[in-house]
Amino acid sequence: MNISSKWGVWKDAPPAVAEQDIKETIDCDVAVAGAGIAGVTCALRAAQNGLKVVVLEKTARWNARGGNIGVANSKYMRSRGYENDLEVLAREWIKRCASRCDETVLWTYLKNSEEAMDWLLDIVTAPEYGARPELQACLYRGETYLERFGSHRIFDGPMAKKGMRPGASDAVYAMYTESLKLGVRYIFNAPAEQLEKKDGRVTAVLAKTEEGYMRVRAGKGIVLATGDIGGNPEMLEDLAPLAAGCAKQMYTPKGANTGDGHRMGLWAGGAFEDAPFPVMMHPQGYAFTNYCFLFVDMEGRRFMNEDNNIQGKCVTLRRLGMDYAWSILDGGWAEKIPESLKYGGGIFWGTDHGPDEPWFTVEGTLKRFERSAQSGNMVEADTPEELAEKMGVPAEQFVKTLDEYNRICREGKDTRFGKRKELLMPLDKPPFIALRFGPAVLAVVGGLRVGEDMGVLDEKNRPVEGLYAVGNAAGGRYGVDYPMVIPGTSHGTALTLAYVLGNKLAE
Repeated sequence: MNISSKWGVWKDAPPAVAEQDIKETIDCDVAVAGAGIAGVTCALRAAQNGLKVVVLEKTARWNARGGNIGVANSKYMRSRGYENDLEVLAREWIKRCASRCDETVLWTYLKNSEEAMDWLLDIVTAPEYGARPELQACLYRGETYLERFGSHRIFDGPMAKKGMRPGASDAVYAMYTESLKLGVRYIFNAPAEQLEKKDGRVTAVLAKTEEGYMRVRAGKGIVLATGDIGGNPEMLEDLAPLAAGCAKQMYTPKGANTGDGHRMGLWAGGAFEDAPFPVMMHPQGYAFTNYCFLFVDMEGRRFMNEDNNIQGKCVTLRRLGMDYAWSILDGGWAEKIPESLKYGGGIFWGTDHGPDEPWFTVEGTLKRFERSAQSGNMVEADTPEELAEKMGVPAEQFVKTLDEYNRICREGKDTRFGKRKELLMPLDKPPFIALRFGPAVLAVVGGLRVGEDMGVLDEKNRPVEGLYAVGNAAGGRYGVDYPMVIPGTSHGTALTLAYVLGNKLAE
């Protein structure tokens, strides 16, 4: 792939570290760069297989983000009466990724994710951690965007009880704690900066510490689990321009996801998957809920079929250069929202809920409205003209748009964008409500080319011996977009493919 940059800096390898600057050398079987969900999973599984593991982490502690870990199946899912057909998932995934994902990587994930999740749940539900799993049931219910159960969330663990968001935090904490019992050594505040090769094989990783550089030599392999490129503006400009211009950047941990593993892999002879990299974006940059009725831009015009999934909404706004848009409701929302959920739904359309919880409650919706109003992301008025003034859009155009939309709804035929007639509900009952919504970048889910064993590949798809990549440092999973076939698959692939690698390295 031809990589050009107006900065011309990030892609250029730095000078080799002088030998006199290396203050310590450590020998191990496996060296892992990064202590997020992918790195800690790989470290624990490799240690369980009898390998000596050292983990280098850029920040002061292990890291976790988000609440969902998406897998194809699990024992827990089956106990709740849910089971996915892997072939159905694969076909939909490949279709949504425009055939740009690597099918070998996808199938490695699909075939192994149940074993990986069962392994994780055995750990987090043990008495020492006392967590419990739950499935996310906030799914699109139409035929247009296939969405299936598989997103696991973890509640009531030690980290949740300390106030951290339930989900990945308790998963990573439990795996980290278990890995310490097996002798995994974690070295924090030690960012990995360079790789060393001998006779064509990657043999060591160099990390910078307060005392100087540390060399970690690994006989079995070095694993890049350094996260994504979300914190590197230059790399975003070149490799993920969709993310580069987004007003809301919600990647975590701040200052850590700067593409370190991507660059080290490139300098060692690895290749990137084709750019632009896919971007995980959710419409949570402003109000958390946006529904499906009428979307208008800052000129008061309708611009898309509102019956869309979360990724589609965000891509459309970014393609049009919009930081945010407005979602319009009327005084009949308490009847219209649950009616819409019969045909659509999903994250940020319906209520975030479990299988045994209601799809919609008036009380829960009012609380979200209240939060949005307090943050300045919801306005309400008795007339469309007053609402337009509060939104800051041209009143004449907005009223015209609303009138045209209501006419379409009454006629039951959307000749502009083809919205299904079941979702064409007039907005003519005061008070009128506008929710400001817009995309937030959560992660750039593209990276180094890898094979089905997660070994890094060069431009000719030949292995870079001794080097592996997992999590968002690895490419091939999505190719062109982030498909919401199962929510939480960035975490799910990180867990699964790192688990598979932890077994592979012990062979």
